[in-house]
Amino acid sequence: MPLLQPRHSVLPDPPPADDTPAPRLVSGEEDPVFSPVHALQQELLPLAQGSAQAVEALYPLWLRVAIIGGSSAFAWAVIIWGMMHLR
Repeated sequence: MPLLQPRHSVLPDPPPADDTPAPRLVSGEEDPVFSPVHALQQELLPLAQGSAQAVEALYPLWLRVAIIGGSSAFAWAVIIWGMMHLR
């Protein structure tokens, strides 16, 4: 069984327009163009580089684990108690 071949259509080149600027290579003589995207990038650059300071945890690890484990145990106790009383 022969495979279907894709149809290639050749598009004609658009006519050259004298009014539209053409892409060109940048040299060092041009002034930089202000853009909101570049301004935002400059503002976010310090955040992306990171800080040299080590961030300390607010609470010790054992306390954070105990709070999460305790609240989970309390929630399961409430669920089980509720299921037993709703029977």
